[in-house]
Amino acid sequence: MKERSFKKRNLALPLLLLLSIILAACGGAGEATTKSGDEIALDFSHFFPPSHEVETIIVKEFIEDVEEATDGKVKITSYPGSSLAAPDGQFDAAATGAVDIGMSVNSYNPNQFPLTSVMELPFISKKGEDGSKVLWKLYEEFPEFEAEYSGTVPLWLFTSDPGQIFTVGKPVKSVEDLKGMRIRSPSAETNEWLTALGATPVSMSMNETYEALEKGVVDGTIAPMEAIEGYSLVDVVDYATIGNFYMTTFYITMNENSWDSLGEENQAAIQELIGEKIAMKSGANFDDLGQRGLDKLNEKGVEIYELSDAELAEWNVFINPTVDKWIKKVEDRGLPGQAIYDRAVELGAQ
Repeated sequence: MKERSFKKRNLALPLLLLLSIILAACGGAGEATTKSGDEIALDFSHFFPPSHEVETIIVKEFIEDVEEATDGKVKITSYPGSSLAAPDGQFDAAATGAVDIGMSVNSYNPNQFPLTSVMELPFISKKGEDGSKVLWKLYEEFPEFEAEYSGTVPLWLFTSDPGQIFTVGKPVKSVEDLKGMRIRSPSAETNEWLTALGATPVSMSMNETYEALEKGVVDGTIAPMEAIEGYSLVDVVDYATIGNFYMTTFYITMNENSWDSLGEENQAAIQELIGEKIAMKSGANFDDLGQRGLDKLNEKGVEIYELSDAELAEWNVFINPTVDKWIKKVEDRGLPGQAIYDRAVELGAQ
């Protein structure tokens, strides 16, 4: 992991700060806690369900690896299911010290991670493993990424497998089919091109999507194929449209004071475990889940329609302006939007 200097974020979050104080006083979540001897206890907060493989494989194996690498000096406890912070509150919880480590989806906090959102633009990568490698390389190559994670130490960033369209009651095989449909959307970038295609985007977290589909709050969702199994969407969708439209990005970041409290020896041991390698492992896990999700759709008899190159070219007439708008929006903030987009495309093609 590259050498970094950090600036504390000036956040007006009295509730989180109060929670941090209370939990720290109780020896719970918050700044790293030193137990008997030199043992350090950390909490790892995230929104994935306890049964999701991000929890049962990625997080649990990371916890085991950290304990082994530090000779038992650093012990991490995972808190899945948003038990310590809401999906859109994980970053601020980590930044303020309410938790030691937080993980969530970047787009749950609109406009907070403008550079990271480049991976949410259409057609950057076709696999989560590759997309995760692209994202981490961008983070390493562009120092402007640092400001997006100020007050924290990013352990790794990764992407999902590509997002597809899943609908209830009506298939989507053309741009015309999508018009007038209420589609759950994960990000501002996706909102924009869904609107251009004539759909009505509805922003909500993945945790809310099953119920929204089941109750008819939305007619469909944009989501990674992983969600078919990971969030049991196989039970509530009737149709799937494959176009590899976008990728969801995730952060795993640690409170700066908690990181500093580890000491150089523990930091060095943990640095061997974080970064590109575990980012790609996380993305590959989503790819595996995505394949299993596709298998489940086939087993259930869900109608799956894969857009041809010619059909995607028609969709791109509406989707591609999103890229130009993203570049302008980022450049207007004084950030290298064009350079980062061009590099993302270059890395994605390798």
